[in-house]
Amino acid sequence: MSESNLVVLPDMQAVENTEPEEIKAQEGIVSAASKKLDEEEKAFVGSGRAKMIFPHVVKTLRGFIEEDDRFAEVFANTVRTVSECCAAVVDKSGDVMSDLEVYRKAVQFYFPNADVEFKMNVRITGAAPSEEEMKKPADIKAEPEKPKPAEKPAPAKSAKPSDAEKEPAAAEEKPQPKIPPRKKKAFEDDSMQLTLWG
Repeated sequence: MSESNLVVLPDMQAVENTEPEEIKAQEGIVSAASKKLDEEEKAFVGSGRAKMIFPHVVKTLRGFIEEDDRFAEVFANTVRTVSECCAAVVDKSGDVMSDLEVYRKAVQFYFPNADVEFKMNVRITGAAPSEEEMKKPADIKAEPEKPKPAEKPAPAKSAKPSDAEKEPAAAEEKPQPKIPPRKKKAFEDDSMQLTLWG
């Protein structure tokens, strides 16, 4: 899942025409929402799948709170928690979800009539590859998926085996090698930009 990189460009005319009391009230709402998010972040509880998306959801919600006062106000005043938000996002989600769908569900958990728009920019840096580089074949070739070995049928149930029958079966079982845990991939901060439209 990619982390968001929010860029907020203020409307300068709106800032110039805003009364000082209104600015303080907006800052107060954003501060209250951020404080609530900090507290809920420390008190998070959730399943393994919810834990996987939790840091990304928190970072994105924090950006939305700072970007839009209406979202900050709704977040600050709702009784719903980030733990419940992450549980709702992964509920009935299947095995795979896109980043956009995670963020969309998270925002809609708090603000049901909001949506998240996704924008991806490609930054080409440097010169185009040479003709020689373009003609070079790939280092890794695509291979079809290997068929899974057929499972052995379960033995028919009968009377309990005697201790003498149990010993050879135990001797035949070989210990399975331990598989080391997979390393998590680091995500680039500038990989995407999310903006709340309301």
